[in-house]
Amino acid sequence: MSQTDHYDTEALNLAAPAPRGDDQEVETTQQDSDLDDLCERWVSWCSTRRFYAPAPKYASILGQMSGNTKPVRPGGPDAVNSPELMALHLAYLGQPDALDKRVFELYYVHRIRPIKRAADALEISRKHFYTVLRDFRRRLRMASNGILAGNEAARDALPHFVPDQRL
Repeated sequence: MSQTDHYDTEALNLAAPAPRGDDQEVETTQQDSDLDDLCERWVSWCSTRRFYAPAPKYASILGQMSGNTKPVRPGGPDAVNSPELMALHLAYLGQPDALDKRVFELYYVHRIRPIKRAADALEISRKHFYTVLRDFRRRLRMASNGILAGNEAARDALPHFVPDQRL
């Protein structure tokens, strides 16, 4: 090591972590598969919410000029009215706009393929993309379980609530 060189480059190279291959798949469990299915149902559920309200009547000139946003297809998707999906939606809306939420949106909402390009655009590896996606889904599920439990507790506390006797 010379007088002007403050760092021993050989020691730094030896101390650096070994490069990881990006070819390894992220391990998936049955819970992750169930979460993926739940998120797919949520995307379908989100696309049917507009069927619950009548067609908008544009009263202002700006509203009349904007036209329809998206035509409704006859026989379009019609998801079930699920409290579980509603809680997931509220949990999703409450998440801060960060990398993990962007990864989730790219994967489920925008259906970006191939994943390698999306990961490159976000300046992360493909493996990290899937890891962030898995962790966000798990956090989203925990938040939605909390919302669902709070709603059920509030429902049970109502004086006029009668528990379902069909069980």
